[in-house]
Parts: sequence; C-alpha cells; structure tokens
Amino acid sequence: MSVSSEDFTMVPEAGGAARPRGINARFRAGYEARLAHAAGITIYETFEAAEPVWRAFEGRARGTAFQSFDWLSIWHAHVGAVDGIEPAIAVVARQGETLLLAPLGIERKLGLRRLVWLGGRLADYKGPLIAPEFAAQVPPSEFPALWRQIRRALPRHDLVLLENQPLSLGTPDAPFDNPFAALGGELAPDVAYVFDLPGDFETFTLRYRAETRRADRSKLKKLEAEGELTFRFAVTPEERMAMVSETLARKAAQLAAQGIPSIFSDERYIAAFRELALLPEDRKLVEAAELRLDGVFLSGSIGHLKNGRTTLMVHTYDAEKFPRLSPGRLHLLKLIQSSIERRIGVYDLSVGYAAYKESFCEAPTEMRNLVAGASPAGAPVAFALRQGLALKRFVKNEPRLMATYQAARERFAKK
Repeated sequence: MSVSSEDFTMVPEAGGAARPRGINARFRAGYEARLAHAAGITIYETFEAAEPVWRAFEGRARGTAFQSFDWLSIWHAHVGAVDGIEPAIAVVARQGETLLLAPLGIERKLGLRRLVWLGGRLADYKGPLIAPEFAAQVPPSEFPALWRQIRRALPRHDLVLLENQPLSLGTPDAPFDNPFAALGGELAPDVAYVFDLPGDFETFTLRYRAETRRADRSKLKKLEAEGELTFRFAVTPEERMAMVSETLARKAAQLAAQGIPSIFSDERYIAAFRELALLPEDRKLVEAAELRLDGVFLSGSIGHLKNGRTTLMVHTYDAEKFPRLSPGRLHLLKLIQSSIERRIGVYDLSVGYAAYKESFCEAPTEMRNLVAGASPAGAPVAFALRQGLALKRFVKNEPRLMATYQAARERFAKK
C-alpha cells in the first residue's frame, strides 16, 4: 500500500520557506519533534534504548550481519565510543510495525559533526535494515522525502558521509534495492563479490575451467600425501576465540609485510572480534575455520553466517608452507563446499578486488558513497572528500597504476 501525503509531509531543504524562523530554540525543537512523530520516525541515542526494537526487527529484515545489534553494539563498545561516535539510530514504523532501521551516528572530526553509518572498519557493508514490505509502503519516489524528514530529526551535522553502501541488500538471483544507495552520490572505489550457490559442490566447480578443476584435485591429493590434512570449524565459543586470535595475528603480519595498515593489529578491533567470537550459540555470528597439516597451521579464516548468507571477512595462509599446492585456495574451496552442504544459498567474498574472486563471481555488486555538505563549513570538506574518493577509485580500476602503488608500498614496508 502506498504511503499517503498525510504519512509523509514534504519538508523543504534547510533554508526553505516552510521552516520556522526567528523563533526560540525550544519551539524549533518541538516543531522538528512533531514532524518526526507524524512521519513515524524515532531517533535512539543509545544502543540500550534501541535494543528491543532492533532485536525484534533484525530477524525478519533485509540487510547483512554487519547491521545486527550484536555486531554494532560490540563495535561501539570497543571502538566507536572510544572515538567519540554518538549513536543516532533512526527507526521508521507504520501502524506499530518497523519498516526501517538506520544505524547512524554522529562522528566529530576536524571540528565538524559528520553523519556516518555505525560500524567503522568492522563493517564491510554499511546501510540499513529494511522490512521486506518496505517498497510497498514507501515507493522509491517517496523515499527522498522520508530521508529529508529523518535528516531533520537527527542531531545537527555538518557533513553527510555514507560510505560503502551496496546497491542491493539481496542476492544476485533475488535483488533487493537499497533505498539509501539510490539517493545519489558516486560509485565507491571497491565492489563486492556475492554469488548464489548451487545445490551441490560439483555443479559449483563448473564455474571455472576444466584445467583449474584438475589442478585443484591434484594439489589436494599431493597435500594429503604429505601427512594428515584436517579442515575444521571451531565448535565452542572458547575454541572460536582461539582460532580468531591466531588468524587475526597472522593476517596482521601478512598485511604489515605488504605495507598495509590494518585493523587486525588494533587492540580495540581485536577485542571486538574476540567478544563476537564468544557470543552464545543462539546469537552466534562468527565462524572460524583452520586448515592444518599434521597439526601445523596452513590457513585460517573468519566469517559470519546470518539469514542464509556466509560472508568471508578474513582469510590468511602461511606463504612459506607448500606454496605450490595453494593451501589458501583449498581452504576457500572447503569453506564454500561446507556452505553448500549446509544448504546455505549465498556466499559473499566481501569487498575489495582479488583475481580469485572474479573466478567465482561474474557480476560484482556495486557500492555507492554519498558525501554531501550539510552546513557552510561542511560543503568544502565534502567536495574535497569526493575528489579523494574519485582518485582512489580511478587508481584501483587501473591495473598498472594499482600494481605500481602496491609495489611501492611493499618496498617502503621493507625499509
């Protein structure tokens, strides 16, 4: 059912004639509150206040595990709060039913208040949780009006910086449009690699060449001939935390050798990962797995599973052990095979280019950044940020430039 004009009162942009002027701050605050109430908008400024509606909604909402309450509240406790990011969680409801939950926050940086998605670098995808019936209740043509009303209900901000928003919150076979990604902005520097899984692993292997399939089988046999090869997932929370800790440490060392700074050496993020790993079984998000030969580490991974979708977040391997037998690739194939055997319908190799990802996913999911000034002070900063992101995207999409940059970064790291 379409939303009537009584449900969404059009509100002009800042400076429009309809906004009250020359009146005291208390009246203005009351005016904005009445508009938000009429539009069914509630802004929660703490995780504790938002928790009941959030947990009740996320089980049926479209979105990713990165927008779950546990994921973002744990990130905020260890990282966001330390960085001074204030939650401004917007919830839109109609007739008592939640339609949208936007986990937003206000970040203070360089004297400006920036409106951002919560999650920082612990969330590969940024965006909302959306009810399946959202588009029927709020047609795409009406969402910009709703967004203006959400903006006016939010705390004051100078800059809108909504990054890494996937165009679709669904899957390749069942796309689900992200209304925030349709608000405008530019394509993000990176894309995401999400693909549907078939009913059996043999069918999946047909996605790559026959020579590759033969090479994979040969390498696996040779590796098994070296000793006892074991691939297993952590079973208990304590075991998950141990696997997560080792994988993060190895990944941090691997990236440092390439001159890449990462969250995996940041104690705050490590603490967040560990707490996520310790969640009880009924709230489990993190999966950790290892490939070992005679008990010796070959490869490790950290991912999460939610709503029939496996996402691989961290994958590392020991480059000095059997490099010609590609233990890292064999580990990945076993992860995908496990998802298929568990009847998981979607696999997500997450954000960022890697050659092997394209062999599994023919049509990457585009991401969008919305960067806009919301005050005179924010406008020039927004312009500069857009130029920087455009340059980053250009470099990442030019193989020669990217190869030159990576080589220089690695040389610098070795000095």
